[in-house]
Amino acid sequence: MPTHLFRYILFSTIIGMISWACINPIMDFKQIDSTSYMTIEADISDDEALNKIRITSSANRIISQNPLAVSKAEVYILDQNGAKTIFKEGTALGTYLPPVGFVGKVGSKYRLFVKTLTGKQYESVEEKMIPAPEIENIVTQFEVRDQYAKVDPRRNGFSVYVDFKDSPQEGDFYMWNWRHFEKISICETCEGGAKWNFRNNVCVAPAMPTEEILNYMCNGNCWDITNNADLNVFSDVLTNGQRISGRQVARVPFDGYSPYYLRLEQRSITKNAFNFYQSLIAQVQSSGSLFDVPAETRFSMNIKPITDPKERVLGIFNVFSVRKKIYFIDRLKSVPKEEFALITFLTGEIYTCPPGSVNCQDRVPCVESAYRTKITPEGWIL
Repeated sequence: MPTHLFRYILFSTIIGMISWACINPIMDFKQIDSTSYMTIEADISDDEALNKIRITSSANRIISQNPLAVSKAEVYILDQNGAKTIFKEGTALGTYLPPVGFVGKVGSKYRLFVKTLTGKQYESVEEKMIPAPEIENIVTQFEVRDQYAKVDPRRNGFSVYVDFKDSPQEGDFYMWNWRHFEKISICETCEGGAKWNFRNNVCVAPAMPTEEILNYMCNGNCWDITNNADLNVFSDVLTNGQRISGRQVARVPFDGYSPYYLRLEQRSITKNAFNFYQSLIAQVQSSGSLFDVPAETRFSMNIKPITDPKERVLGIFNVFSVRKKIYFIDRLKSVPKEEFALITFLTGEIYTCPPGSVNCQDRVPCVESAYRTKITPEGWIL
């Protein structure tokens, strides 16, 4: 390389590094203007499957933007009688689960206690579990949002409305969550000419990538799981004791014509939880996405640091009762002829063992996760 060219590259590199450092000051591989926050997301419910506590710490190092699991913490709750329930860390690091069979009790009060491996302690205020009313009725309606083009998935969807009776007492707060299960036959897809390694359960790419796409079928029953991505809360301040009719609680996509499995949860939450989620909703409306909500908006309203009173904690201690309803949406009903479902078609080929092969595998396992399960969903009839 010519000497003058080498000097130019070296000079440009140094200038670039100086400019980057002016914008992103670093000290010991940490961004000086970045702050790490403890995040505690605790759910205590009268539904056994919903009880869990997740503890993470936001990363303040430039090598990672993902939250770090806080492992090996001491986590427990106390009720108003002093009964202690210990939550132990499960297979997912940073996620703590109660003993099998534990359910919260309506009318009981709970407090959360956390002590990390480094000695930091956190404690919640006392929260009472308020009974949730039954979902009396569910109505769905196909709705077109004309501001979006026909190829935009936001254009067509089925809005879901519920009716329920608010309790006579003042100060009730509600939240709706939903979950969709869809049975699948393909569990893994390898692109670029890659093939599935059945020993390590991973796609292995060839030295020279190709355009080949191979799909591998599941070795048994498997369902993909979709959860609602929006927040939906409600206060009875203007409707106390009345029957609530036509409250929209979900909007599901028009991405197929088969019946759509919907498991709807109607939760009765505390005032602190309502205010927390309401503040997030306000921020999402101004920023456009839940992921864009600034950390200071997510500061907890009912979890306080004990070791360092100046520390700011993110998250919420959410104590709630819940009523569920499983509903199948008929996606062939009331759809105008000019509207159509945006169906994602399978690309590539389905891998099968070559004829005459010995000890060949061509089906992969359904791996349990937050987004997939091999356990038949409750109420599944399809």
